[in-house]
Amino acid sequence: MVRRLHRAGGTVRAIYLNDALDNPRTVEHVRRFAAAGEEARFAPELPLKLVIADASLVLCDMPDPVAGAGSTTTLFIEHPALAGCLRLAFQTV
Repeated sequence: MVRRLHRAGGTVRAIYLNDALDNPRTVEHVRRFAAAGEEARFAPELPLKLVIADASLVLCDMPDPVAGAGSTTTLFIEHPALAGCLRLAFQTV
């Protein structure tokens, strides 16, 4: 998906936790995504996992309070205004 969007002139942005750098497999994934055109940022902590793809696609992976500890829910949202707001947040992290 990253390479396809990048070739089409779109952008893919991701924010990873700093702890991701401790895992060699995750580092390799980040390197591959970056080579495909992903813009990556790192932060000490985040309220949720987030990917912004192109101008309107957002993927959020959040803790799921109903399912219990360690469970997450991933939302795929196509909404240009939300993607725009989250792009601004991405630039400040």
